[in-house]
Amino acid sequence: MAVYPSVTLLVRDVKTSALFYENALGFTHVNDGLLLGAFGQSLRLMEGRDTVAGGCVILTFEVSNVLKIVDKILSHGGGRAEKLIGHEPLYLGLDGEVIALRERGIPGAERVKLIVYDFDGVMTDNTVTVDQDGHEAVRANRSDGLGVGLIRTLGVEQVILSTETNPVVRARAEKIGLEAFHGVSDKGAALQELAARRDIAIGDVLYVGNDTNDLEAMNLAGFTVAPHDAHSAILALADFVTTASGGHGVIRELADVLISARK
Repeated sequence: MAVYPSVTLLVRDVKTSALFYENALGFTHVNDGLLLGAFGQSLRLMEGRDTVAGGCVILTFEVSNVLKIVDKILSHGGGRAEKLIGHEPLYLGLDGEVIALRERGIPGAERVKLIVYDFDGVMTDNTVTVDQDGHEAVRANRSDGLGVGLIRTLGVEQVILSTETNPVVRARAEKIGLEAFHGVSDKGAALQELAARRDIAIGDVLYVGNDTNDLEAMNLAGFTVAPHDAHSAILALADFVTTASGGHGVIRELADVLISARK
């Protein structure tokens, strides 16, 4: 996952500015002026400014929908700046800080009702260890378990669809509370069956895959996501490519995208 630097901003009133960033940009106020944004961004507010910043501070935030955020900035006391970054407009916070917005995410992701995950290369780094008795083991990322939980709070269904027959797939699925289908040879047909069984339109299904055996399913799903180390054919189909590689927080990153889309 991407790592963003923590930014400290001097403001006239921490409580007032915190409410602005919560309401306008969807930040969550943790404590003592610390706010967390949608894509791993953090902002610490400290009192210490008697006059407005006058545009001396430029903050860049990634958001899921720039137009929606602009409306919120303007309706919660912010304004438009006269400056541009290239051809992109800038905006003003309550203390004169300049705000730049970059759109990131999946357009329409608030419609997603079902997520189907490939296992190897998405929940794992696509490697396997084999002991002298032929027993296989894989590495999974705990942050993905947290991501599954966060997505569950949105009311989005999630399942695992894997071509592997290894019982480790089911074991990991049970650990994080997901239904798993493994040993699947035709992922496209399986995806259609999963959606039909749940009475969910295929256009409201998001598929996360990493290799060519996911092509058919990704061509059918309404939304597609791939780890950044996925096969080039999969990257070409993906609506969103995570900064995380397989097994290193793909689902946790996806959770931030889906949560941001609903704010």
